[in-house]
Amino acid sequence: MIKLLSEKIAYFLEDRNFIESEDTEVCSYGLEVLISSLINSILVLTLGIILNKFLQTLVFVGCYCYIRQYSGGYHASSHTKCILTFLCMYLATILIADSIHDIHLEVMIIAISTINWTSIYLLSPAEHANNPLSNDELISNQKKAKIRVTVFLLFTIIGSQVQQVYEYTVYSALALCWINFMLILQVIKNKGDTKYEKTVR
Repeated sequence: MIKLLSEKIAYFLEDRNFIESEDTEVCSYGLEVLISSLINSILVLTLGIILNKFLQTLVFVGCYCYIRQYSGGYHASSHTKCILTFLCMYLATILIADSIHDIHLEVMIIAISTINWTSIYLLSPAEHANNPLSNDELISNQKKAKIRVTVFLLFTIIGSQVQQVYEYTVYSALALCWINFMLILQVIKNKGDTKYEKTVR
């Protein structure tokens, strides 16, 4: 459904000369990711309202999408799996945050966030086979990912010391964990694909 819609939009843009024919496939994939991300965001924000955790959810989604847009990372094999994976990550985040938000774990939160920041800073961007990047795009995405993850690291470090926003920093810290996890998965997958290609050749 999402793939079909993305293809129709991409071909429409090609017919109207908004994009070149050789860019249609890349544009279609980009639209797939965008539409899937919108569905994910709307779904979890709606759940956030229902669970009376809208602002916490907004911080989580904002951090996750803001950084992952340029850091890249693992994508599930289908949009249904992608949506379910993100939903599971979100629900796990709520469970973890609810169990620790009354406990003062500032040092642990800062330590874990710094570890995740280091990994994201060094590994970004993780290129996906369906969305190859030019050298200029790789450099640009790398810079943007580094800046964005640093912004949220600073927010987490400073916010963890302020009682009024402590709970929100827990959500941003957990978002960094998930971003790093998905990033590492994609890096491992890319290395596995490279080894397979060499074996086939």
